[in-house]
Amino acid sequence: MRRTWWAVIVVAVVGVVGYLGAQAYASRVFEQELARALEALREDGQWQVERQAVERGWFHSQGRLQLAPAGDARWQAEIPYAARHGLLTTRMSGAVQVMLADEGDAASPRMLFGDVLPSAEPRWTATFHNLDRQTDGRLDVAGFELEHDEVAVSFTGAEFTAEGRIGDVAIQGQIAPLRWQRGREELSTGPLHLNSRYQTSDDYFFHQRNELIVNRLDYRGPQRAPLTLTGLRYSDETRLDDQLRLDMSLSLEQAQVAGESLLAGRLAASLDRIDGQAARQLARQLDSVIEQQGGDLSGLDEAERRRLLQRLEPAILAMLEDSPRFILEGATLSSPLFGVDTRGHGELVFDGQDAAALEVLDLLDADTSAWRERLDGRFTWSGVPPLVALQLGLPLDTRELVITIEAGQIRINDRPLPSLL
Repeated sequence: MRRTWWAVIVVAVVGVVGYLGAQAYASRVFEQELARALEALREDGQWQVERQAVERGWFHSQGRLQLAPAGDARWQAEIPYAARHGLLTTRMSGAVQVMLADEGDAASPRMLFGDVLPSAEPRWTATFHNLDRQTDGRLDVAGFELEHDEVAVSFTGAEFTAEGRIGDVAIQGQIAPLRWQRGREELSTGPLHLNSRYQTSDDYFFHQRNELIVNRLDYRGPQRAPLTLTGLRYSDETRLDDQLRLDMSLSLEQAQVAGESLLAGRLAASLDRIDGQAARQLARQLDSVIEQQGGDLSGLDEAERRRLLQRLEPAILAMLEDSPRFILEGATLSSPLFGVDTRGHGELVFDGQDAAALEVLDLLDADTSAWRERLDGRFTWSGVPPLVALQLGLPLDTRELVITIEAGQIRINDRPLPSLL
């Protein structure tokens, strides 16, 4: 019997020690990841980050973060947090308050939520998973109503969620309907949906996707017909590895004026064949310059901006060596009201051979001939309205335009036009 009790005691002790050890490990991992995230923000060079009133423990931790844009003292965010450490997860919660500097009394800043906006502080919750070091969280922004100088704003709230780890974060958000009103003039929009994902790694390799969807936008004015936009969607994707490539698309399901269908359309385009190594070199140089200027380049005068361009010129020109290409993958525009149904596609190429012979400052001085001569491309536009053909001096029965660009010179259906630039 005594042996049994001793076995029970040993197991209990081992269990308690193991549990405390797991708690200590969980709190240590949390501190490491938080410190790593804050250091990543500092290294970015665009933010000033401090952690204050820190209390660390095996079961509970708390503190307050201060976040401000580098070189800009007009505002800062304060983010208090409380963390409860568990064996597998750490659960966190807190608030966000934005402090606005008061020019008349710098020692008494105003609170954005409360003093400026009649709204409670945004609240957030997050869960950190100790094993895979992933985090998922949620931010809730309360609605408010504001009236000032005959202008009324009504905001019904927003919510955002995020998940991932440092270097790979996905964000989703929904902004509830927003209304702005001044007299008989009114603009309302929403809901808005946001979807983004940011993937980064060392040495400026990254992949980023963004999407914005506006379900509906309405405008009413005293002297204008009511305007309604539905199904407005914008998306873009940027990838930097061996090359820098940008893709974007914009679409509108329908635009109505006074209840009549006005137009609908879509545009998809991309830019590629930009040298990735040169783009990373340019990013490093820009980060260095921004850090030297305290995070703000707006104070540079004309002479300083020109010197900066000259300093960055080798990296800028090196980006062009692979002959960048702009591709209009497709463009459509239809309007039942005006009887228009057009479609277009094509591409434009910049010849990057011996790009180092160019001078970036020529673009500022409007001396663009050396740049223009490197442009070649071809675009096709079908379903051309007769009015457009008439303005271009083409026969009224023209229904297709073939736009060719050779050494910067434009021809439409084999007819020359003035230079592109």
